[in-house]
Amino acid sequence: MAISRAVPPAVWQLVAWCAAARIVGAQQPLADSARRDSLPAVLIGHVVDSTGTGLAGAEITLVKSDKFRTITGDSGAFRIAGLPSGTNVFNVRRIGYESASFTAVLKPGRIQRATMMLTASALPLPTVNVADTATQTHWLDQFDRRRSSNRGTFITRDQIVKSGARTGTDIVRTVPGVRIVPLRRGLGYQALMNRGSGARACAPSMFVHGLPYSGTLDDFIAEDIEALEVYVGVSEIPPELDKIGRGVCGAIVIWTRDPGKKPD
Repeated sequence: MAISRAVPPAVWQLVAWCAAARIVGAQQPLADSARRDSLPAVLIGHVVDSTGTGLAGAEITLVKSDKFRTITGDSGAFRIAGLPSGTNVFNVRRIGYESASFTAVLKPGRIQRATMMLTASALPLPTVNVADTATQTHWLDQFDRRRSSNRGTFITRDQIVKSGARTGTDIVRTVPGVRIVPLRRGLGYQALMNRGSGARACAPSMFVHGLPYSGTLDDFIAEDIEALEVYVGVSEIPPELDKIGRGVCGAIVIWTRDPGKKPD
């Protein structure tokens, strides 16, 4: 005859605890994997021509996103941080070259490299007749003109070198009215400005070679910057940089290294 015995409550508690421990242990790797998959990726590389020479001033944008955009420096180098992992399509364009697209499969939390080649445009440029009285201009004439007639802070290449700056935000750390704050998730820094005493800090309008730019100052390393114009407050912004009246905070104009200039 079978004899049944009651199981003590303490035994049932032990069994339940072991089962819960196995469930938690099984879920932990899944949680760790999810966190790793959510980490942003970084893409660095160069844009070159058909001979392998770096192309300065090439624009790289992430398709279907206005957030990720950068311009190559003097050597054709670029860096885009905070990218979503997975398959991403980028557009590359530069004056005088055919636009191109490329696909990159980015791994979360990893830095990956890419080299993109652009083909020179086959369309010939029209001939321009130059009169003998024409005066030779330089690509930094706008910078020099505004420096002589406008309020603001103007930083030259010599000053950048002497400061020992490594990033774009390093260059403006000592400019009065400018604050450097870290971006979310530790993805670099951002330059902010104060509208006035007691007012909240705001992001200045960004320009590259006088054209509106949607990125940040830290998209550029100090080595790739020839000069900077910094205007803190709407009263300092030149009219040509505030044609639509959006300069309620300030402005920063970035001038990248002259492609025709030999390295220092």
